[in-house]
Amino acid sequence: MRNNILFALIATFSLLFMGCSASYQQGFLQKSNHQYSPTRILLITPENGTYGDIVYPTSGNDVITALTQELNRYSPQSISTTYNPIDVQNLPDSDLANFDYIFAPKILHWEDRATGWSFRPDRIEVLFYIYDNQRNLIDTYNIKGRSAYVVWVSKQPNSLLKKPIRNMLADIFGKI
Repeated sequence: MRNNILFALIATFSLLFMGCSASYQQGFLQKSNHQYSPTRILLITPENGTYGDIVYPTSGNDVITALTQELNRYSPQSISTTYNPIDVQNLPDSDLANFDYIFAPKILHWEDRATGWSFRPDRIEVLFYIYDNQRNLIDTYNIKGRSAYVVWVSKQPNSLLKKPIRNMLADIFGKI
């Protein structure tokens, strides 16, 4: 009986501690040898993410907000944003002349699972296309995030953006 109780306690604590942190996967899908300098950057707001039939109406803005906050560490005065999704090929040439780089994120997966009571993790996947001002694709970077299975305070999927975006920008521009 005593061994069963001890085993149950160890199993419970193991489950709690293993499920208490978010996990991330990230990296370049296409990597060039381009040397970036944090200068004038245009961010294109992506279409909102979905999960099944559910559309998350603020997810596109959440990605841009997280990207802007992290880019401000590199290039605080020279970041602009399109407020609506637009294909980089449809940007006017006159607008492109004002920028050195265009970041065009695409939300591939956005899943809010009410982890606090469901024990199902939130998940995100965002692909970042990085172009020069001639519309040439330089790099493609992918981030995936999964929340913990056990959380004490329910969070939104956008809480999974900050860390991998910070790491992505360190990979692109170098560490600060």
